Amino acid sequence: MMEQENNPEQVERPLIGHLLRERRVSMGLGIDDVVGKIKLSHRQVVALEENDFKALPEIAFLRGFVRSYARLLQMDEQALLAHLPQAQVTQVRTEPNQLETAFPTAKSARRQNVNLLLAALLVVLLIAGFSFWQAKMVHHAVVKSDTTLTTTPLPLPAIEKSSVPEVSVSSVPEVSVSSVPAASSVTPAVPAAANPVHEMATLRLVFDRECWVEIKDKYGKTLSKQVNLAGSELRLDGDAPFTLVIGHAQAVRLFYKDKQVNLDPYINAGSDVARLTLE
Repeated sequence: MMEQENNPEQVERPLIGHLLRERRVSMGLGIDDVVGKIKLSHRQVVALEENDFKALPEIAFLRGFVRSYARLLQMDEQALLAHLPQAQVTQVRTEPNQLETAFPTAKSARRQNVNLLLAALLVVLLIAGFSFWQAKMVHHAVVKSDTTLTTTPLPLPAIEKSSVPEVSVSSVPEVSVSSVPAASSVTPAVPAAANPVHEMATLRLVFDRECWVEIKDKYGKTLSKQVNLAGSELRLDGDAPFTLVIGHAQAVRLFYKDKQVNLDPYINAGSDVARLTLE
């Protein structure tokens, strides 16, 4: 029996989850610290560190998770991505009897072109429909926020001329100056209670690129939760304090009571998401 030679390429690579866990522990960070800094849930962080890739999304999202985690831990992104199982290239051996199917016939090629054309047309229609719906929602939000309450004055009842008695000038009694009380003795009437004025705080957001925003008032009511197009504005009235979550915050200008708010202190460095409360 021949002994199998050791192949250097078959040496087992260190698992990516072990590398991430060791680095996190060495930095003195807990899993909750990681969850609070990047867009990963507690379950996803545990699955990634335990190399349970079946419990995680597909490879495109998994690579994004690894990049975000690597930036937080100040590790080499490309070196970690190379340890993903999906990153290894599998060589496919072509059998001689498969050469005939390598080149499609003219009929199958035409059918494939038609299918690709239909698929591309469907994608274009879906994108156009989504863009139209999104623009309609933004317009509806702006119109709703700018709508003001208008009141129509009630018509006064008509007074017939015949019902008003005529007063003769000679019948008006003369008033002596001495009968008018001095100004110092007149005390102005003060209302018993004044109704407090309900102040409405105004928010205005200007978007330089497509951004997702969620805004709630002090009662927890959601005033806006949508994707806003680049170049659009969002105006809202409500009761402060306001709780805001703004995606792509560096591309958003926020104005509160006509004063611009600096979002830089509230932006998460790893996700470009700002979370803040305006009193």
